Amino acid sequence: MSSLVTQADSELLMIKQNEFKEINDDFPTMGLFCRKKVKREQVDNSQCCLVGTQKIKEIAEDQKEQDVGINKYIYDINKILKEQQEEELILEHRVENSIQYICGETLVKAMKQPDLVIYDCRYQYEFEGGHIMGAVHMNHSINLFDELFNQSQYSKKIVVLYCEFSIKRSLEKYFEIRKLDRNINQYPKLTYNNLYLLCDGYSKFYQNFSHLCNGFYISMNDPAYEQQLDQEQQRRIIVKQKSNYRKSLVVSI
Repeated sequence: MSSLVTQADSELLMIKQNEFKEINDDFPTMGLFCRKKVKREQVDNSQCCLVGTQKIKEIAEDQKEQDVGINKYIYDINKILKEQQEEELILEHRVENSIQYICGETLVKAMKQPDLVIYDCRYQYEFEGGHIMGAVHMNHSINLFDELFNQSQYSKKIVVLYCEFSIKRSLEKYFEIRKLDRNINQYPKLTYNNLYLLCDGYSKFYQNFSHLCNGFYISMNDPAYEQQLDQEQQRRIIVKQKSNYRKSLVVSI
């Protein structure tokens, strides 16, 4: 009896061992299959990403080449236009910090030209005391747009500015005119390509060519005109404040 039980137990144990072995034999196969499948999907996804990235790079490179070509074309056109403008410059001059300077001798030679206009940018008492023949007083309240960019004024192609030494007041007007010109026209076109600053101003010109001046030379800081100087400077400040206020309104709108 005991031998039969022992035999039965042995058979049952062998069956369980075989089942356990079959299950364990299957799992490695299933695991390997899963790993292979996951790995294959990862490879496929990586290849897709690489292809997509390469395509984006190719498109970006093509766009970059197009942009370079367009920019080069614009640069070449602007270069040609600027060269044409340089050829159109009438008076002998030198350029310093983007400013076109002429000397007194050059102005004297140009004074007979019908398309020349000279602007005196000094204060009223200085201008009334003496100025270059034919010069127009450019006071604080003058509207540069109406004065220079009105259609009827386009015949005045050569503009020369000066103040006492041509280092502040006329220089400010020079940049104001150039800024207006840039805003009105498409770069690099200019209405007043021939815009010049008289080197060393009225002080030097009067010293060398007083016979071409009406009146005398009144210095801005002449003690006899101290009160007029204060008044002029106050007006200048007020005009600047009004101008800045108008600009702020335009920006806010």
